[in-house]
Order: sequence, then structure tokens, then C-alpha cells
Amino acid sequence: MEERKIVVRPYRAEDHDQVQGVCVGASDDPMFQSEQMKKLMLTAFCDYYIEQEPENCFVAAEGDRVAGYILCAENSKQWAEDFTRLYVPDLENNPAKVFFDGIMASPLKYADTYPAHLHIDLLPKYQRQGLGTRLMDALIAHLKEKGIPGVMLGVARDNEKGQNFYRKYGFSVVEEAEGETVMAMLF
Repeated sequence: MEERKIVVRPYRAEDHDQVQGVCVGASDDPMFQSEQMKKLMLTAFCDYYIEQEPENCFVAAEGDRVAGYILCAENSKQWAEDFTRLYVPDLENNPAKVFFDGIMASPLKYADTYPAHLHIDLLPKYQRQGLGTRLMDALIAHLKEKGIPGVMLGVARDNEKGQNFYRKYGFSVVEEAEGETVMAMLF
């Protein structure tokens, strides 16, 4: 039996449901398994990107199966306006406010220098195979081609594996916020 090759390619509309599946399936933490938490995760980390900026999203796919993704907003300031207007118009009374305030409040301070921000996830069985690097390579080449000078992200302060991956890729820490480390890279 021939092993199927995993390719990194631009996101396509038919990937929508599988990308959502990766978003809610990449963590085995029981906290993220309730339906309410899954909906919150999709709102905070997935739907905007694949629905509003699909041209800035890439997937790692094994045949038709999406194994992981990298999602990006090329202009974080515009993202903040559009996200709150389109996805959480009742932000003050929405559980997504915690994510918006906690995950993006710190990075948004750096949007003038690092205008883009990203989210990357791989299903557990596809991790530690170089796919994260390949996804990052695809996105960075895309952003450079568009003339975007830098990208940032927030990663949990206790996520040493994630922070090590970003450092190895060339990201630097720009802020240690409460519960989160903001990392960024200029091209």
C-alpha cells in the first residue's frame, strides 16, 4: 500500500467543515469538549479567517483529509473591527469577549509593526512531522508577496512546545502578558 503524501495548499471552501474539526479537535483538554466551548473556539480562532480572509489561509492535507491549518488576518486592526461587528456584535455580553480581551488585547498593541496575526493547529497524529514549518513557510511567503512586513501571535505562557516552535522558526517574544506570550517576526 502506497503512503499518501501530505501537501500544503491554499484553503478551499470545501475545507470549511474539516478546518472547523481541526480547530475543535486539536486539543484533548476536556475543558474544550463541551458544545459551548467548541462554538466559542470556532468563533474566536477559526470562522472569521476562513470566511472573511480565506485567501490568507492554508491547509496541510492528506488527500481530501485536512490534517492542520494556518489561518491569518493580514491587518489585525481591521480584523478587530470586522470580528467584533460580524462575529460578536454583542461583545459585552458574549463569552468570546474573554478570548478577544485575553488573546488579542496584547497583540493588537503591536499591530503597527506586525500587522498580521495567525493561528496554527494540527491534529495530534500529524504533529512533530514538519507540517507546522511547512504551513508557516507557505503563509510567510504569501505575506511577503503581499508586502506585509510582519506577523504576530499569542501563545499560552505554559505552552513551552509551542513557544519553542515559534522561536526556532524566528519569532521573538515582544511581551509576556498574563497567561500569554506575544511573539512576532518581521520579514
